[in-house]
Amino acid sequence: MLIHEGVYNRIIKSCADWQMEVGGILGGENNIITEFEFDEGTALTSKQHYYPNIEKLNIYLESWQEDNIQFYGIAHSHFQDERGLSPGDIDYIHAIMSAMPSYIDFLYFPIILPQREMVSFKAVRAKNGVNIVNDDIKILKKGGKSDETGN
Repeated sequence: MLIHEGVYNRIIKSCADWQMEVGGILGGENNIITEFEFDEGTALTSKQHYYPNIEKLNIYLESWQEDNIQFYGIAHSHFQDERGLSPGDIDYIHAIMSAMPSYIDFLYFPIILPQREMVSFKAVRAKNGVNIVNDDIKILKKGGKSDETGN
């Protein structure tokens, strides 16, 4: 995953400051993450599960579409020091990938850990379904909405 430094820092700060599972959507262009919209989740969100606020996030996705920003996935925090995907995370990733148009070959699903660390996973469309693999994170020094706004 290629991500601008300001966006990476904003994701870490936004998610690590909460004491429960939260997240947000990733967007960008040219396979680089340049955008992040934080989401506290819905009333169902608890310390064990993040439930995205779909209505709120769809507003951002519509805005991104107007600005030619592509949806690149969903980040979320883990309350515990769990570096891997839970069975629920895996099921959710498969559901998202099956709902995406066929031209979407991959999406990212990073986890933010309490010690202000990110672990990335990439879901890749395959002939037999979806493969989820660990993904290296490469932080690009400049760019993204966070750098422009100073957040």
